[in-house]
Amino acid sequence: VRPSTGEVLAVANNRADGFNAAFQGRVAPGSTMKIITAAMLIDNGVSSMNGPAPCPPDAMWQGQTFKNLTDMKPDPGATLADDFLRSCNTGFIKLIDEEPLDDASLTQEAQERFGLGRDDWQTGIVSFDGSVPAVEGPDRAAGAIGQGQVQMNPLNMASVTATAITGEFRQPYLVPPELDGRRLATAKGLPQSTASQLRQMMRLTATRGTAMNAMSGLRGDIGAKTGSAEVDGQTTSNSWFTGFRDDVAAAAMTEEGGHGGDAAGPIVADVLRAGG
Repeated sequence: VRPSTGEVLAVANNRADGFNAAFQGRVAPGSTMKIITAAMLIDNGVSSMNGPAPCPPDAMWQGQTFKNLTDMKPDPGATLADDFLRSCNTGFIKLIDEEPLDDASLTQEAQERFGLGRDDWQTGIVSFDGSVPAVEGPDRAAGAIGQGQVQMNPLNMASVTATAITGEFRQPYLVPPELDGRRLATAKGLPQSTASQLRQMMRLTATRGTAMNAMSGLRGDIGAKTGSAEVDGQTTSNSWFTGFRDDVAAAAMTEEGGHGGDAAGPIVADVLRAGG
């Protein structure tokens, strides 16, 4: 996706059934969702990229215990940027109980600022524009880290990255709207201070964090976020990765690919390398 316009530059699927999962998929996005969660925390004054966000080994939310990836060292002095670049689940979950956040806050952030989950995208072909339902109980905490009832596809996450780094929501489109008079969806986007912090956190993730290996060697203004999403019935998680290089944003999901930087990351990096 080109962040400055919303134009879809390329789309690819590698499936035996021919399903356009890139546009129509409905699966948990894992920790790539932390872009939206971080925006929610910043927009509601709960934290900032340099604000405190301790990363304990586990976090309890309404009877359910959430943990980090194996071998992640706790960091009681972590900032939100530290949690983002390392992808600390517990640091994010510990913050979603702060005032003024409630069960609908993540939904509102996704819909009003990122244009997601309103079923109004007009891409020119059949597509799904994400779902971030307002939920209570353990699913609220799970949603903050891209699990639970949150559903996305690579198109949605490429758009999230585009919105995050520009502050403007520009609905992605494959077919130019002027060809058939379609009216593209709108949303209010992000305050520039929030977009600036998200962009910087994604830069740090690409140069010092979990996306560093996949993004190494890419020149220009780069940033990324990794994710791995657990799916019932799968022994290995889905691999997610979204990133940007200058005026190109991309996202990929690899089924049962494991860590985001391992399988989906090199795909996104190749796209960004070719699209610059």
